[in-house]
Amino acid sequence: MEIGRRKFIGSAMGALALGGCRTAGLSAKVPEHGFKWIDLVHFGMNMWGDLPRSDKPDRNGIMAKVLTDEEFAAIMLNPYHRALDHMHFDEPFWHELSAKMWQCGCNTILLDVGEGLRYPSHPELALRDSWEPDRLKAEVDRLRGMGFEVFPKLNFSTTHDAWLGPYERMVSTQKYYEVCADVIRDTVEVFGPVSNFHIGFDEEDMPSYQKNSSILTIRQGDLWWHDINWFVREVERHGARAWVWSDYIRRHPLDEFCRKMPKTVVQNPWTYRATKAKMASDPLIKLYSTLAEAGYDVAPCGSNCYGVTENFPEMAAYCKETLPAERFKGMIMAPWIKTIAPYRRLHWQAADLIAEARRRTKM
Repeated sequence: MEIGRRKFIGSAMGALALGGCRTAGLSAKVPEHGFKWIDLVHFGMNMWGDLPRSDKPDRNGIMAKVLTDEEFAAIMLNPYHRALDHMHFDEPFWHELSAKMWQCGCNTILLDVGEGLRYPSHPELALRDSWEPDRLKAEVDRLRGMGFEVFPKLNFSTTHDAWLGPYERMVSTQKYYEVCADVIRDTVEVFGPVSNFHIGFDEEDMPSYQKNSSILTIRQGDLWWHDINWFVREVERHGARAWVWSDYIRRHPLDEFCRKMPKTVVQNPWTYRATKAKMASDPLIKLYSTLAEAGYDVAPCGSNCYGVTENFPEMAAYCKETLPAERFKGMIMAPWIKTIAPYRRLHWQAADLIAEARRRTKM
């Protein structure tokens, strides 16, 4: 891996991350790394509300609070960056960022697809500029040609599924299952062989996260378990392993979780403000070891979205010290920002934090 990295960087950053590569068939050789240093990239962004917002944005929001005044004005006050009728993905900027990520030691891209793909089975979900399947396949091939492992994410949490359009209001109906099976199949066909597939499922039992939705929909109890296991089976039917945010275990009994959550599912617990001084006593961090001891593979997630830059590298170092190596499968960096040029500083910072985490862990 490192020999390939030096060679790649030495060739003028791989001709700006193989920007002109559109060679068919690269996905026939799909990189799959052991320990995964993962960047969560938002291709689709329509997850947190089902209606366009035109009111003045909150300066204390999860991302807005870490922006400079100039960045805030350029992004949050620009109607184009707030509307939900088009993509918020800048392809030339992404080519620069993917080169930066590779240089900093990221070896895996977790691509949150959402409304970014014009699904052949359901073109009604597309925005005016959603990508055609061949175009996204070419981009996946480009990234794999660089050496990245690439796998998809579709968030099926009822708090983050605005990308499903009218079907987000049909949760757990026969039509809903049919549509979800269709878009999973379409995504697998675009990505080609995938070993992993993230299905989301975060924050579903927190009504406050649905404040931007016009209709409140939350699965509970046995229905939640029925649906998540349905999605796990559907992903596995296509030869992939399901990944899921581990929010459920935060507010429910461990024995219930262990009885009903398949051990095949990779768990992604997350904390974004914890630093080294408090990690040993942080109840959310303790869940990482709880999951591993219960027999689950774990890939924790950190972020710079709250401006806590030490969160990701210190969490990675702590996990290396406390988690069994056979269960510690990777680290996810989730900036939770659009892939557009005005967010350059925060994206570059996220890449540098991956590099720092690799330096501290020597992994």
